[in-house]
Amino acid sequence: MLELLPGTGVALPGGAGVLRFGAGPDEARARLSAAAPETYGGLQCGALTLADYSEPRHAHAAWLDGLLFQPEWNTVALFDGLRVTLAAGGPGAADRLARVEFRRMTAPRPVSGERAACVVWDGVDLFGHSAEEVLSVLPEAVPLLPEAAPLPDPAASGPTGPAVGADVGVAVPRLGLRLDEHAPGSPGWGRLTLTADGSAGWSGCCPRRFRCEAGGDGLVGILY
Repeated sequence: MLELLPGTGVALPGGAGVLRFGAGPDEARARLSAAAPETYGGLQCGALTLADYSEPRHAHAAWLDGLLFQPEWNTVALFDGLRVTLAAGGPGAADRLARVEFRRMTAPRPVSGERAACVVWDGVDLFGHSAEEVLSVLPEAVPLLPEAAPLPDPAASGPTGPAVGADVGVAVPRLGLRLDEHAPGSPGWGRLTLTADGSAGWSGCCPRRFRCEAGGDGLVGILY
């Protein structure tokens, strides 16, 4: 079980301690390696580094979407179908952990307790329930795209239908949490991203933590 600690980091299984925001790459890699059954170095695979982007706003957008390649932070950890990756911040904060991404790759085996490959906040398995159920317990979730429809009121009675915002993703500013994509073979979320408090070194672009307000596009230089 990996427990989200907003503003602090992630409590790791197996007595590996807490993966804390602000840690350097060696410390973060060592803690994650001590907890995960398998770790390896991720490949660049067409992604760009900060220096490769023509404008900071495009690098910021790439970072927000998990597309920015940071060579010292390329550790990938696998927990029974769950993929965990790390990222530092932007310019001036590239030596400190600022982002942890969790991606559900396959359905987990039915394991409970400390060994379960689940991501938990406040006792809720964020990958183990439908998107609608998770949204109902998150504090003040908002759509990632401002033009998307508002999220339903959790206190409202009656069925709500498909999760509003599930197609574009949602952000929970109070927790520094972003939820998007769809889990394979499941009505739940497919990706969770926990970010450190503050701008994570991107204040020179814009103050937003979940979407680039300057109109950046992380695919510039990759696809076009």
